[in-house]
Amino acid sequence: MQDLSAYNSFGLHVRAEDLIMIHSIEDLQKAPAGQVLILGKGSDVLFTDDYHGTILVNDIHGFQVEEKDGYYLIKAGGGLLLDGLIEDLVARNISGLENLSAIPGTVGAAPIQNVGAYGMEIGQVIENVTFYDLDRRCLETFGREQCEFGYRNSYFKKHRERRLFITEITLRLTKEFKPKLSYHGLEGHVFETPYQLREQVIALRRKKLPDPKTVGNAGSFFKNPQVSAEKAEELKRIYPDIPLYPQSDGTVKLAAGWLIDKAGCRNITHGRAGTWENQALVIVNRGGACPHEIVALAKYIVCEVMNLFSIVLEPEVRIYGAYGEVSWSSL
Repeated sequence: MQDLSAYNSFGLHVRAEDLIMIHSIEDLQKAPAGQVLILGKGSDVLFTDDYHGTILVNDIHGFQVEEKDGYYLIKAGGGLLLDGLIEDLVARNISGLENLSAIPGTVGAAPIQNVGAYGMEIGQVIENVTFYDLDRRCLETFGREQCEFGYRNSYFKKHRERRLFITEITLRLTKEFKPKLSYHGLEGHVFETPYQLREQVIALRRKKLPDPKTVGNAGSFFKNPQVSAEKAEELKRIYPDIPLYPQSDGTVKLAAGWLIDKAGCRNITHGRAGTWENQALVIVNRGGACPHEIVALAKYIVCEVMNLFSIVLEPEVRIYGAYGEVSWSSL
C-alpha cells in the first residue's frame, strides 16, 4: 500500500494499493486497466477511506508560448503547478491569469473544477484541452465549448464515467494588459503591470486562506450557492449586510463563507478538524485529523446553514472512497 498524505492537501494518512507517476503519453499507454484514479496534487480532494486501486499522478510537464497577432497561445503540461505557470507568464509580462495566483494544484486539474478566484475562471481563457482516454486508449482534444464550463464544473467533472487524463491545456491570452478588478479588494486599485496585480491577489489570499504546506486544507470546501432573485430579496430584508452577486441567468450567488460565519461556524473544532479563523469556508486539518472528522464537521456546517437560511450547501471538493468518487449525499 502507498501512503497518499503527500497527494492530498488535507494531509490525511490514507493509502492506495499502488501509485504510478505519469511523465508522458507513453506512460499512459502502459497504465493498467481496472480501478484507477487520476491525481495532480490532490488540492481539491477529500479521501474518506483507503483507495482500493491504482493512483495515476499527473507529472507531465512542458511549456510553450506561441505569439499571434494580438494574443498568445500558451501550451502547458497537465502536471505543471498552476501557480508556477502564472509566475512564469508574469515574468514574461504575459497577463490574463493573475487573479488565479496562489491557487494550489496543477494545470491539468484546473479545467475539471473550472477553478476560479477574484472575479475570473480559467475556462474563460482556455482555447482547448487535450486528454488521454484511459478506456479508449487514445488522445482527444476538446475546444472551449465542448468543455462545458460552468461554476466549478465542466464536462470532465460531469462525465465521471469517462476516465480522462488531461495531458495539456492551451490558453489564449491577449497581449494587452486588461486587469479584472470586479472583486472586492481589487476594485478601485490601479495596476500598471501583471506583477502588481499578482502580488495583490497573493496578499489577499494570504490574509484569508491558510497555506496547505503548513495547515492541511483543500481551500474552499463548499461552493457558493445560487438562489432565486426572490430568495435573495427575502434574505436582504432579514440580513441587510448580506453580500449578493447577481448572475446573468437571473439567479443570485451568495457567499458561502458569509453564511457559514453567520451560522456560528467560524473557527470551530470537531475532533482534530476545524474551520479557519479568517475564512469559515475553509475546513482545516488541525493535526492528525481522520477523514470521518472532516466529513462530520462539514455535515454539521451544512445542517447549521440549512437551519438558519433554508439553503443547502454543496461541497466544492471532490470526494473519493475505497472504490472511486462518491456523492456527498451517500456519506
